Formats: sequence, structure tokens, C-alpha cells
Amino acid sequence: MSIDLKKGQKAVEKAGLISFLLTAGKGIVGFLSGSVVLVADALHNLTDLTIDIASWFGLKIAQRKPDEKFPYGYYKVESLTTLFVSLFILYAACELLIEGYSRLFIVSEIDVPFLAMLVALISSLVSIFISKYLKNTGKSINSELLIVNSKERFVDGISSIFVFLAIFLNYYKIPCIEGITSMIISLLILKVGIFSIKDSVFSLMDISPSKEEEEKIKKIIKSVKGVDDFTDLKLRKSGPFIFGEVKIKVKRFIKVERGHEIADEIENKIKEKIKQVNSFTVHVEPYKTSKHRIAIPILKPLGLESKVMEHFGRANYFLFVDTIKNSITKHYSKENPCKKKEVRAGLEAAHFIIKEKADVLITKEIGEISLHILRDKLIDVYKTKGETAKEVIDNFFENKLVRLKEPTREKN
Repeated sequence: MSIDLKKGQKAVEKAGLISFLLTAGKGIVGFLSGSVVLVADALHNLTDLTIDIASWFGLKIAQRKPDEKFPYGYYKVESLTTLFVSLFILYAACELLIEGYSRLFIVSEIDVPFLAMLVALISSLVSIFISKYLKNTGKSINSELLIVNSKERFVDGISSIFVFLAIFLNYYKIPCIEGITSMIISLLILKVGIFSIKDSVFSLMDISPSKEEEEKIKKIIKSVKGVDDFTDLKLRKSGPFIFGEVKIKVKRFIKVERGHEIADEIENKIKEKIKQVNSFTVHVEPYKTSKHRIAIPILKPLGLESKVMEHFGRANYFLFVDTIKNSITKHYSKENPCKKKEVRAGLEAAHFIIKEKADVLITKEIGEISLHILRDKLIDVYKTKGETAKEVIDNFFENKLVRLKEPTREKN
């Protein structure tokens, strides 16, 4: 598991302790000073404390390992907890809105206004700091619950600033200020609650992750050698984790073991680059591609009328033919840079074929090393049938060529 839920649990423990201290401090000073708006803000912090407790239990349960009843794990508990927390935030916002309205035409007497203002200011700074801490921790472990919690803490920090201003203005007997401030705070909390409910419900409905993450995964799949195409990419969020699956298409001649290696490479690369991916299933489907670049050793560069050479490593030239659905789209010739090599000419010629991005080689003879290198790079090798390149290509289109599984020569 690449995401550390215990890290999130410890972050919530710290935030919960601070919520308790802020609730107690604001409540006591608010009661002693007679500041209704500070008492309301203390209730806001009490909401934070309740959220922290719920978050702690949610993250704790989400760490349980999969079992027979829950084979995909308990990660959705985090989303359920987020939904509960969001509903609680919504309820607290409505209560505060009603209380704020009732205070619109009342000017409260505050006994120790400067102490009340000091507490509000300290609360604001602490809440903004905790918000940043929870946000960073939430992003590092991809926890929607912590990110929602951080947003609520940021709102708490902003609301404490309003509380500071409300106490200050109330000291100078300016009417309506407590009521207006309380209502502003409640509306800010209400917004956080609504958006949090939306995110948690979407997560419970297996919403796909962001387009950015989807594009990253597509890019990784395309980068793996041997994947000709892929379909049915499906991603879903489960708590802080992502689960996914895809169908990849590989050449029919690839062995089962090689197909599994390709699938494992895709899974490992995705998990390495996208830490929140918990499981990614790759289905391998062999198929015959309709698009090829065919390499043919030739004597002279005469296009499709070129004579085919018996030699591979010491061929004079190579003709490269691009085809789509048994139709030739273009062709070009290149001189073999390895034909004068004293040793390993076949090996060098194989690397030349790979560099030109051919996926099919048609040749009369080939050595063991060259064949191994080409097959390892997923290049299909066939035995020549025909005197000219055109005859060879026609026989390839008509499936008359024999695929070489063994070398025709002991040496290259």
C-alpha cells in the first residue's frame, strides 16, 4: 500500500487536540465576556472537534485489510465518514445562520473585549496553520477526508477574523454586527458542507479520478513496449485510493509468459508514478494488427521490384514497406550500414531494423542471435517466398509466409 493512512490518522489526532483547546478557550472567554459571537465561534470549533473524532475513526477503519466480506478493502469508509462530516457541517451552518439572524437587532455588552479579541486573533492564526497542515497531509496521502477537514479549518480561520472585527465594532456600540458576522460565518460553512457532500457522494458512486490522472495512466500504457493498442480503460476512486483495469492488445505470436511480463510492467509503472493506485488489472488480448512496417533485405534499391537477397546481416540494402489493411502506403530503401562488418553483422543489422521501427522482417536466412534480439523487441520474422519485394509482400498479405520460430543458421 503506497498511501499511509496512519499518517492521516496522526494528523487528525493533532488537529483534534487543538480543536479541543480552541473550543475550551473560546467558550470560557466568550461566557465570561458575554460575547455571543465568540461563543458561536466556540461552537464552530466544537463542530471541528466532532469532525476530527469522526475522521479519526474513518481513517482507522479504512486501514483494515481486505477480507471475505470486503475483498476490495474498507477504503470507502473514508468516503462515508466524509459524507457524515459534511452533513454535520451543513447542520451546524444552518443552526448558526438562525442564531445570527436572531442577533441582528441586539447589541451585546462585552465585559473584557480586548481578551475576547486576542482569543479570536490567536484562533484565526492557529486555524489557518492547521488548515495548511491538514491540506498538505491530505494531498500527500490523497485523503478526501483530510482535504475537506482542511477547508473547514480555513473557513474557521476566516470566521475568527470576522469575530475579531465583530467584537471590536460591538465595543463601539455598532448595531447588527454580531448577527451579520454570525450569518457570514454560517454561509461560508454552508458552502464547504455542500461541496463536501457532492464530492463524497460522487466518490461513493465510483466516480472516475481527474482527467489529468487518466491521461497520465494512458501515457504510461502507451510507453510500454509490446502494447499495440488498448481499450476499456476504467478507473474508480475508493476512499483515498484508485482502482483500475484495462485491456491491452499484443501481437499474436507473443508467448503467454511475455504477455504477463508486459502486463506486470504496466501495473508496476502505474503504481510507481501514481502513488494512490492500489490495484490495476491488465487483461492481455492477442490480435493481428492491420498496420505494419516490413523490412526486406534486397540487392539493389529498385522499389517493389527490388530483388530479394539471401543474406540478412550482409544484405546490400533494406527495403522498408509501410502497410495498412493489406495495402501499401509507402516504401523506402536504406543502405545496410553493417554489410562490411567482419563479425556480428547480423546482430548489427537487427539493431538497424529496430532503429527503423519495423515490426516485421521477411528474410531467407537469419542467425540465432539476430532472431532472438528481434523477437525480444517484438518484431515478427517470416521466411521469404518470392523473388521480388512485391511478390514477398503479396505472399505476406495472403498469409503464405512461414513464421520463423528457429534460426535458419547457427551463426549470424
